[in-house]
Amino acid sequence: MNSFDSFVLSLINQFARRSFIFDKFVVLLSNSDLLKGAVILAVVWWIWFENEDVRRKREILLATLIVCFPALIITQILAKTIYRPRPLNEAGLLFRVPYGIEAAEWVQYSSFPSDHAVLFFALALGIALASRRFGWFAFAYVSLFICLPRIYLGEHYPTDILAGAAIGMALVWLASLPNVRNPLTGWALRWMSSRPSQFYSFSFLVTYLIAELFDPALRIVSFIIRKGNPH
Repeated sequence: MNSFDSFVLSLINQFARRSFIFDKFVVLLSNSDLLKGAVILAVVWWIWFENEDVRRKREILLATLIVCFPALIITQILAKTIYRPRPLNEAGLLFRVPYGIEAAEWVQYSSFPSDHAVLFFALALGIALASRRFGWFAFAYVSLFICLPRIYLGEHYPTDILAGAAIGMALVWLASLPNVRNPLTGWALRWMSSRPSQFYSFSFLVTYLIAELFDPALRIVSFIIRKGNPH
């Protein structure tokens, strides 16, 4: 473990197991899709229906939502390729596990990179590019209420968060360039104009899945795979 991770973890971990209520509240923050994805996606919808510079904002938001899919695929590939034990599972770290979390539940999962950081920093940058006013809120919210709890609970090292943030924001920055953004989102805007009821119904489902980190869809896929291969 590098010195940066060691310093930040030791600084934060000294507060663990001092208050049962506080630890449980942090666990709630970490697990609640309402307090994570729903808040950020609500901001996306808010900006979408603002009246100023509508087309540019909508192109940026659409590009951001579209790249969420390849961003998480890249994250899963890296997690499968580079196994890094979670801090709360690292025996030599002497990490003090907060109340309300079971270290054994995380043994099989790689710490690097953070999928939450990939997804929500990508969304935060997209929000900031579309609306600087909301961008400050999005970055602060993602940092303090989504990613910091995951460090506190020992689910990720700080560098897992930084790497995830870099991946997500790099993809959004690339997708937001006019030469990329226009062809990437043109079809969706034409669909919105010609079939608004279809477009918004589908968009609701997409933003719901993103808010849930695609967990409902992954559960369905997992069920189908297990049913097809019961042994």
